[in-house]
Amino acid sequence: MAGMGGCGTGATSPASTPTVAQATLDSARAAYDAGDYRRTIALLGGHAREIDGADVNTQVAAHKLLAFSYCLTRRTTQCRAEFSRILDLNPRFDLSPAEKGHPIWGPAFEYARRKHALS
Repeated sequence: MAGMGGCGTGATSPASTPTVAQATLDSARAAYDAGDYRRTIALLGGHAREIDGADVNTQVAAHKLLAFSYCLTRRTTQCRAEFSRILDLNPRFDLSPAEKGHPIWGPAFEYARRKHALS
């Protein structure tokens, strides 16, 4: 199991962080694609430390999956917070036209973007 490496040591080796982060992202994406949004949230939340140590693209992808999952589980505040984290990582981030048109996360993203622009 990818998440078991280094368990209990309190430290993650720099070489294993991207591997664990990518494996976690892949598992979370599979859960998301299967409609298991709570599992997506649990997977990404359980490996937040590894994801935060990964490259920016991996972090953005993870936070985007979290945002979408939070929106789909009616946790709009957390959804907006994840979009804010994405904008902190990449201020030029934008959703695709199809994603912008989504009735839940489109407005949540625009809210986060407006708030980010004011900060």
